[in-house]
Amino acid sequence: MAYCETHYNQLFGNICFVCNKVVTGGEAVIVMNKAWCPDHFACIGCDTHLTLKSKFVEVDMKPVCKRCYEKYPPDLKKRLKKWTEETVKQIKIPIVLPRLPKF
Repeated sequence: MAYCETHYNQLFGNICFVCNKVVTGGEAVIVMNKAWCPDHFACIGCDTHLTLKSKFVEVDMKPVCKRCYEKYPPDLKKRLKKWTEETVKQIKIPIVLPRLPKF
């Protein structure tokens, strides 16, 4: 089935989580199973621009910078840490390394 460019991108392309527009040119920031325009990937607390090299924490499937996260009450940080650890244990993704051919 053939698609026009707009519909192809809506179905198979990267749609920004913030602006709902197609992220073109391979510039999408893919984090937390979502695509973001590079300009829209920002902390939900202070709106500081983030990159993949930035230190951030996932809270409610949204990025929070380290500075904002440190302002959270200790009890909340403890619950978030526990929830994250439980989630990681449930996923149980096996790591399979490729075998290199012997010469």
